[in-house]
Amino acid sequence: MFIQQVKKGSKLALAAAQAFAMTACSSSTPEEETIEPVSILCPTGAPALSIQGAADLEDVSIEYVDGSDLLTSELAKEDGEYDIIVAPTNLGAKVYSESESYNLDAVLTWGNLYLVGPEGIDLKTASIAAFGQNAVPGLVFNQVEEEGLNVTWYSSAAEAQQALLTGQQQVALLAQPVAQATIAKAKENGKEFSVLQDLQALWQEKTGSEDAGYPQASLFVKADEQEKVSRVLEGIETFIADADEDTLTSAIDKAGADTLGLPNTQIAVKTWKQQNIRYVKGKDAKEDIENFLKVFKMELPKGLIAE
Repeated sequence: MFIQQVKKGSKLALAAAQAFAMTACSSSTPEEETIEPVSILCPTGAPALSIQGAADLEDVSIEYVDGSDLLTSELAKEDGEYDIIVAPTNLGAKVYSESESYNLDAVLTWGNLYLVGPEGIDLKTASIAAFGQNAVPGLVFNQVEEEGLNVTWYSSAAEAQQALLTGQQQVALLAQPVAQATIAKAKENGKEFSVLQDLQALWQEKTGSEDAGYPQASLFVKADEQEKVSRVLEGIETFIADADEDTLTSAIDKAGADTLGLPNTQIAVKTWKQQNIRYVKGKDAKEDIENFLKVFKMELPKGLIAE
């Protein structure tokens, strides 16, 4: 009799255990979604600083590059290896017309160009070192400045900076934070330079745009991968929105100023506002993008901006 009761009790216990297990399974927290690795290609300078919200995320790799050659070739691939590419807005638009591989999701930088030189100098007669003649810097410069200025075009910002520091030219077109680094370096050598003009403010005056600046660099996402990279986009947007001296200092020190293409941590943090880094969804910046592309005699390609 005892044995029978044990068997019966065992059956009841087993049934109860099975019922509990089923209940536990149905009420337990679902397994976390698998995090897919995300790869990013980004130019150095202000764009590199703008995406530091992705740097600490799990399974995110970032490659920083100088120049636009790799950006162009990767944007043109139908099945590129990068999930996200940060690039000049006009470049992404031009290549999209050929491949339709990457959609513009958000604008990250809104112009960081400034004229640097001795305070009080007459720009109408000054010799000016500039860079990027057929790229964004040159086209923006020609759009907002008076005609007939004495400009010498150099192949890089570094050469324009050097021309100013060595006295070959009196004024230089430079991008922040390099502009501030140039002012600091000149001071070490007994020269007093300052920011003479903010080209973003001049752009606003010229175009009547709501805010100072223009959609200089944007974040492009590989077609149909919006959901995959959503956590990364959120991280970048949050970093920009919450950026302060502490978060910026920590991010730059961790990544390395040299790696990001920045003069040093202190200057990069000091010029954060002048770098005009703002996260604006492409669909909310459509009019600005259209107006910007007109400078390049381009129309906004249909389907470029992510919905």
